[in-house]
Amino acid sequence: MSHDYASQLCATLMEILAADHTLKHVLQSLNASSVRPSSGAAWDEQELIDTLAALAPVLEKTVAGPIFRADWDASRAQAATPQRKAKKGPTPSARAELLLNYGLRNKWYVVASSDEVTPAPTGVKRLGENLVLWRDAAGRVHALEDRCPHRGIAMSIGEIRDGLLTCAYHGVQVDDYGKVASVPALPGCSLEGKTLIKSYPVIEHYQAVWAYFGDELHPEPPPLELPEELISAEWTGVIHTDVWNGDYRYVWDNLVDPMHGPYLHSQTYTQSRGPKNDNIAVKDTGHGFQVYREGQRGVNLDWIEYVDAGTAMYSRVEIPMPPNAGPGGFMGIIFFTTPIDEGHTRVNVWRLRKVSGWQRNLWHFLFKYRILGFVNAVLEQDKNALAFMPAWPAPERLYLHDVGITRLRKLMREEAKHQAEEFAR
Repeated sequence: MSHDYASQLCATLMEILAADHTLKHVLQSLNASSVRPSSGAAWDEQELIDTLAALAPVLEKTVAGPIFRADWDASRAQAATPQRKAKKGPTPSARAELLLNYGLRNKWYVVASSDEVTPAPTGVKRLGENLVLWRDAAGRVHALEDRCPHRGIAMSIGEIRDGLLTCAYHGVQVDDYGKVASVPALPGCSLEGKTLIKSYPVIEHYQAVWAYFGDELHPEPPPLELPEELISAEWTGVIHTDVWNGDYRYVWDNLVDPMHGPYLHSQTYTQSRGPKNDNIAVKDTGHGFQVYREGQRGVNLDWIEYVDAGTAMYSRVEIPMPPNAGPGGFMGIIFFTTPIDEGHTRVNVWRLRKVSGWQRNLWHFLFKYRILGFVNAVLEQDKNALAFMPAWPAPERLYLHDVGITRLRKLMREEAKHQAEEFAR
């Protein structure tokens, strides 16, 4: 089926849905239209599902509980690691500043989408650290420090040979826990059998790969608790990833600032409604806070929730959708932010809807062929605006609308101070 056919079907469906969301109405209206199924038969529920699935396959979710544990063997990660001479580290205040600059530790971060990790080594930078990611023969994802223990060259320019990550420079091979398995240029070399590069616990779930960034006091990964939208069978969605220029803290500021919506996004599909002035309030949730507009609800970007699940941080928002966007109520957005370095940030966004059956196929189809372009345009506006922010911290004068920003910055400073002081002790 051609893209022209998909576009025609999408336009027809959106016109139909503007009046009624029932299956009976949709099928009757489709059969009265000029758009026919590829089979040439009349539209029925199964014909509709098959056609939509062919044009926009649904990404299935492996449903699990809210807590995920990494397949991780601490003894393999630590065994035979040589003891290094202790060096005097930064003061607690300086360490706290480093944590704020590059990202808090002892937490899980999204490091890649699932489709970015292949059997070939791939290098990425996250939280100021260089990682190499790859899949083994069973499809499991592994992550190591992207550094050969021999000379320090990036292992990501090498290859996987006989199940081992192999350096392109001298052929040194390491296993998935960073232990040197072979030095082919010098068999029996003293490096063999030693764990010399850092490995990262990883969890792959619903289109994304999380890695755990623990400090020296917390090397073993705690459970990862994910939001309901990413684990419940009732929700379905698609991940979007991108790299934004600018400090990751500006991205977080943007995510707890609902009043930028009616200005920056005033010409967009879902955020052009409602007044441009309001009062902003904050409500504690026990695991973070919600920042919201007092004067409206269910209009556009009315509220944003910051969630600190202990070992991961993310934000949640609900965007009302117009009738022609189909059944399912609001669009849920889950946003995981991952620092890259002091000038770049990785954003990982799921757009989701609570639908099932034929409505699930309908949502994915409408999203792919029409809604995706609208919502990506909103993110592009955020991305472009933040690229013009100065180096952190900005010379700024905050006012009452920025209560979410001040609350989040305070929480992050307190966590960085706690981690730094704990390490110093």
